[in-house]
Amino acid sequence: MKKALFLSIIAFCAALTVQSQDVVNLRMDCQQMGLRGYVASMDEDILLRKDYFREDWPQRKWFVKDLRNVLREDDGRIVTFNPAGRLLSVTYTHQGRQGKTTSCSYASNGLLSSFVGEGYKVEAKYNGNMADINVYAETKDYKSVNLAKADLNTTPYTNTYPFDLKCRQELDDDGLVLKSSYYYVDSLPAKVCEYSYNHNRLLVSEKVTDYTSGEKAVSTVQYTYDNRDFLIKKVTHGKALDETCTYENNEQGDCIKMTVERPYATIVYTFEYVYDSMGNWTVRLQYEDGIFDNAALRTLTYHKAPAEPKAKAAKQAKDKKAKADKPTKEKKVKADKKASKREDCSAEDKKAERGRVALEKKAAKEAKAREKEEMKAQQERAKEAEKSMTKEERKAAQAERKAAEKAEKERVAAEKKAEKERVAAEKKAEKERVAAEKKAEKERVAAEKKAAKERAAAEKKAAKGK
Repeated sequence: MKKALFLSIIAFCAALTVQSQDVVNLRMDCQQMGLRGYVASMDEDILLRKDYFREDWPQRKWFVKDLRNVLREDDGRIVTFNPAGRLLSVTYTHQGRQGKTTSCSYASNGLLSSFVGEGYKVEAKYNGNMADINVYAETKDYKSVNLAKADLNTTPYTNTYPFDLKCRQELDDDGLVLKSSYYYVDSLPAKVCEYSYNHNRLLVSEKVTDYTSGEKAVSTVQYTYDNRDFLIKKVTHGKALDETCTYENNEQGDCIKMTVERPYATIVYTFEYVYDSMGNWTVRLQYEDGIFDNAALRTLTYHKAPAEPKAKAAKQAKDKKAKADKPTKEKKVKADKKASKREDCSAEDKKAERGRVALEKKAAKEAKAREKEEMKAQQERAKEAEKSMTKEERKAAQAERKAAEKAEKERVAAEKKAEKERVAAEKKAEKERVAAEKKAEKERVAAEKKAAKERAAAEKKAAKGK
């Protein structure tokens, strides 16, 4: 059961440009799947050779419409994305029949919070750069059906999801996985995956410690890229597999030749592509050692207008505001320190201080107005983009927008609280300064009176002596 679960989840992620051996992938989006542009949906079918397939067919002139006549349809999938490029759903197909539809939902940080696939379900909760994930294995209940005679592809059933695995992932600030630790229900370790990346945030090495076979098995994977960031080599070392894969890529970054070297054999795969206007392939022919193996067909649709991710936009606006306010804040801190050292403040100094505060308030008000206008424009763009979405896409986009608005409200509330605390601190400091000045003045007056009294006494004594 454990191995089957691992394989089923990894099979879903097989389309990624560089596929790690992790069970749970929290970043499922167009870029991860190697797609270009704002893809709305992708219908992909794998076509295999029929029994009467002619070996000379690939050398003859062919057309896309002929593929379905000379090949037989096998497995496939229908994938949908929202305008931000995040995965919304995956429907698996087999010989043209649609199976179960996978659904996704996302947390405010843009990573998956839940994912229901074929054979498993994933739920994730986040605490800073840590993700706690539960994996549930699917159990099919066919009720009172004669399983020996029934066709399980068409027999209805109900699903239950008993708990199967627990995972804790360590993430960086952008959501890249640094380490994944998997455990069984009884808290025994199942698998540990560790990753490192290069300066372009591309995966360069993995170390996987696997306990699923009942004993500890360690494997490593090393990735090498060219100056275009295209994968050119992958070396795997482990107890079960020693393998070296080298890749040759075309200008689009798609593999046109893959050489797989193993201790007992070397296999060479070659690929031919047909592309659409966005640079995504719609036809891929695969050959194994020069003999035609299979074809993949894709039908892609695109969003009319991209929707800018709200969380990212809010973060950019916040960073921009912080950058703009930094010189002002630095000047203010210096001015506050200088003011606290002054023992006496003239009327001109007070007037200049009031002018500085007024200018700061005006600048903050203008920055807030600009930020408000920018957020309003972003919301208008998002609403415009939502008009071309499906119901599910619109629902996901609205949820994402609400999360961003909530984050923005929390940020504004935090700024107001900080401003309130700052004003209170300034008032307290001013009060303490005034009190210190009054005390110093009182001590000065007392000292002057005492000196005058002593001086008068001395003069009186001197006059008496004369």
